[in-house]
Amino acid sequence: MRRLIAALVLAGTAVAAHADGGRLQMRQAAGPFVVSLFSTPESLAVGPADLSVMIEEQGSGEVLLDADVVIALTAENAGSASVIAHLSHAYATNRLLQDAVVQLPHAGRWHAVIHVREAGRDATTSTVLTVANYSARRGTVWFFAILPICVVALFAWLQVAKQRARRRRMLSPA
Repeated sequence: MRRLIAALVLAGTAVAAHADGGRLQMRQAAGPFVVSLFSTPESLAVGPADLSVMIEEQGSGEVLLDADVVIALTAENAGSASVIAHLSHAYATNRLLQDAVVQLPHAGRWHAVIHVREAGRDATTSTVLTVANYSARRGTVWFFAILPICVVALFAWLQVAKQRARRRRMLSPA
């Protein structure tokens, strides 16, 4: 019983764990830089999204903290305006990242173009992000809401099984 409860608790904490920058959406070499794009929530959904970028010097792997980073998001269907964000260290939880919170107005595929400028050097890279109508986090909330009910039900079932086993032992001829 203890092992089962421990396994359920570990599974629950693994679902809730996430890194400082969120999910790695892209890591590409772009000119003299290596650009990594992270997103939070991990599964992008309509609404606010925290996009974080880490810029590294290609070759040495040194993180560049003073790069100017701009990200432009354009929906695959040309019906909506582009979302442009200038990233900064101001709200980043990890000092190696630059981030910005953007509003994603609708679901679909979005082209993300990241432009980096540092010490007179420029580079541009791009990727495609998929934005859902709903957040996958809702499933996590339900998991944690139902977990205590399942644990209590399992405990009650085991108690009933123990009582039945005791009755059988008492009624069986020895």
